[in-house]
Amino acid sequence: MTEITINDIPKLSFNKYNHLHWSKKKVFKDTLKLILLSSTRSRFKGGYELQFNFTFKGRRLDTINVVHYCKIIEDFLFLQDKDNRQICINVEKGKENRCVIFLLHLSGESKRCY
Repeated sequence: MTEITINDIPKLSFNKYNHLHWSKKKVFKDTLKLILLSSTRSRFKGGYELQFNFTFKGRRLDTINVVHYCKIIEDFLFLQDKDNRQICINVEKGKENRCVIFLLHLSGESKRCY
Protein backbone atom coordinates (compact mmCIF):
# COMPACT_ATOMS: atom_id res chain seq x y z
CA MET A 1 0.00 0.00 0.00
CA THR A 2 1.26 3.46 -0.93
CA GLU A 3 0.38 6.57 1.09
CA ILE A 4 0.53 10.10 -0.33
CA THR A 5 -0.14 13.17 1.83
CA ILE A 6 -1.09 16.43 0.16
CA ASN A 7 -1.00 19.43 2.51
CA ASP A 8 -2.46 22.92 2.15
CA ILE A 9 -5.01 22.12 -0.55
CA PRO A 10 -7.30 25.04 -1.44
CA LYS A 11 -10.82 24.56 -0.10
CA LEU A 12 -13.37 24.84 -2.90
CA SER A 13 -16.63 22.89 -3.03
CA PHE A 14 -17.77 21.29 -6.27
CA ASN A 15 -20.84 23.57 -6.26
CA LYS A 16 -18.62 26.67 -6.46
CA TYR A 17 -16.07 25.03 -8.77
CA ASN A 18 -18.78 23.99 -11.22
CA HIS A 19 -19.94 27.59 -11.65
CA LEU A 20 -16.49 29.10 -12.20
CA HIS A 21 -15.34 30.45 -15.56
CA TRP A 22 -13.07 27.97 -17.37
CA SER A 23 -10.01 30.17 -16.78
CA LYS A 24 -10.56 30.13 -13.00
CA LYS A 25 -11.06 26.36 -13.10
CA LYS A 26 -7.71 26.09 -14.89
CA VAL A 27 -6.03 28.19 -12.18
CA PHE A 28 -7.51 25.89 -9.52
CA LYS A 29 -6.33 22.75 -11.39
CA ASP A 30 -2.85 24.18 -11.96
CA THR A 31 -2.54 25.17 -8.29
CA LEU A 32 -3.62 21.70 -7.16
CA LYS A 33 -1.18 20.07 -9.59
CA LEU A 34 1.69 22.18 -8.22
CA ILE A 35 0.80 21.13 -4.68
CA LEU A 36 0.66 17.50 -5.87
CA LEU A 37 4.06 17.85 -7.49
CA SER A 38 5.53 19.08 -4.21
CA SER A 39 3.98 16.06 -2.43
CA THR A 40 5.06 13.32 -4.84
CA ARG A 41 6.73 12.84 -8.17
CA SER A 42 5.48 9.26 -8.49
CA ARG A 43 3.33 8.18 -11.40
CA PHE A 44 1.39 4.92 -11.58
CA LYS A 45 0.09 2.81 -14.46
CA GLY A 46 -3.31 1.86 -13.05
CA GLY A 47 -4.95 -1.14 -11.45
CA TYR A 48 -5.42 0.39 -8.00
CA GLU A 49 -8.07 0.99 -5.40
CA LEU A 50 -7.93 4.55 -4.06
CA GLN A 51 -8.95 5.79 -0.62
CA PHE A 52 -9.14 9.60 -0.33
CA ASN A 53 -9.21 11.03 3.21
CA PHE A 54 -9.89 14.78 3.16
CA THR A 55 -9.79 17.12 6.16
CA PHE A 56 -10.83 20.76 5.97
CA LYS A 57 -10.73 23.67 8.40
CA GLY A 58 -14.09 25.16 9.27
CA ARG A 59 -17.20 23.51 7.94
CA ARG A 60 -16.81 19.99 6.61
CA LEU A 61 -17.59 19.63 2.91
CA ASP A 62 -20.09 16.99 1.81
CA THR A 63 -18.49 13.95 0.21
CA ILE A 64 -19.92 14.72 -3.23
CA ASN A 65 -18.40 18.23 -3.03
CA VAL A 66 -14.81 16.88 -3.20
CA VAL A 67 -15.21 14.66 -6.28
CA HIS A 68 -13.47 17.23 -8.50
CA TYR A 69 -10.35 16.94 -6.30
CA CYS A 70 -10.38 13.17 -6.77
CA LYS A 71 -10.62 13.45 -10.56
CA ILE A 72 -7.79 16.00 -10.81
CA ILE A 73 -5.57 13.99 -8.44
CA GLU A 74 -6.27 10.69 -10.22
CA ASP A 75 -5.51 12.24 -13.62
CA PHE A 76 -2.22 13.58 -12.23
CA LEU A 77 -1.07 10.37 -10.53
CA PHE A 78 -2.04 7.80 -13.18
CA LEU A 79 -0.81 7.46 -16.73
CA GLN A 80 -3.88 5.30 -17.43
CA ASP A 81 -6.68 5.42 -14.86
CA LYS A 82 -9.22 3.24 -16.66
CA ASP A 83 -7.94 0.14 -14.79
CA ASN A 84 -8.58 1.61 -11.34
CA ARG A 85 -11.44 -0.31 -9.77
CA GLN A 86 -12.70 1.54 -6.73
CA ILE A 87 -12.49 5.02 -5.27
CA CYS A 88 -13.56 5.64 -1.66
CA ILE A 89 -13.90 9.15 -0.25
CA ASN A 90 -13.94 10.20 3.38
CA VAL A 91 -14.31 13.85 4.44
CA GLU A 92 -13.79 15.11 7.99
CA LYS A 93 -13.45 18.41 9.82
CA GLY A 94 -9.83 18.99 10.79
CA LYS A 95 -7.16 21.49 11.76
CA GLU A 96 -5.78 21.84 8.23
CA ASN A 97 -6.81 21.43 4.60
CA ARG A 98 -5.22 18.24 3.39
CA CYS A 99 -5.77 14.95 1.64
CA VAL A 100 -4.19 11.60 2.49
CA ILE A 101 -4.46 9.05 -0.31
CA PHE A 102 -3.96 5.33 0.11
CA LEU A 103 -3.25 3.37 -3.06
CA LEU A 104 -3.80 -0.38 -2.89
CA HIS A 105 -2.52 -2.29 -5.90
CA LEU A 106 -5.07 -4.81 -7.15
CA SER A 107 -3.75 -8.31 -6.88
CA GLY A 108 -6.73 -10.57 -6.90
CA GLU A 109 -9.91 -9.91 -4.99
CA SER A 110 -11.20 -6.37 -4.51
CA LYS A 111 -11.67 -5.03 -0.97
CA ARG A 112 -14.36 -2.72 0.37
CA CYS A 113 -13.87 0.89 1.38
CA TYR A 114 -12.55 1.29 4.90
